[in-house]
Amino acid sequence: MAPILADSLRRLGGARDDLDVTNECFARLLVRYTARVSKRVLIVEDDPEIIQLLQEFFTGLEHGHDYEVETATDGVKAVPLLRRTQFDLVLLDMRMPRMDGLELLKKMRQNKIRVPVLMVTANDDAEAAGEALSAGVFAYVPKPFDFPRLEHLVALALSGGPPADAPRST
Repeated sequence: MAPILADSLRRLGGARDDLDVTNECFARLLVRYTARVSKRVLIVEDDPEIIQLLQEFFTGLEHGHDYEVETATDGVKAVPLLRRTQFDLVLLDMRMPRMDGLELLKKMRQNKIRVPVLMVTANDDAEAAGEALSAGVFAYVPKPFDFPRLEHLVALALSGGPPADAPRST
């Protein structure tokens, strides 16, 4: 086994100088280094204070992931980002200038961009929420944020699970 790998294992406590580095030690090292996989998140929001708040939120999450966050201030600016980067999650404001969240969501679907979307909005509009959900968003998140719920929804969206408010099949 390569000396660099053996040295890394020794520093991490996976091997001692008097023991051979084994496949088991290599597996432990691999798990340790891959456990914190980066997740790419796109925040599409026109309010700079909300963008900062969400960036800080993702910095503080401890789901076993590091989060690489990119931002766009409207749907027009988000389109090229979505075309060139594979995101793991999109937080999308419903009401923005130039291109709103629902219009961007439709463009994403037309371009076959498949990524979980959390639609965020300050509007307490049941009709808009229904429209967003029927357009294929993962979940609808009202502002001001309920951060424990948002954290739960992020974890579910990234795990591929159903949204917290999805009807259960019986």
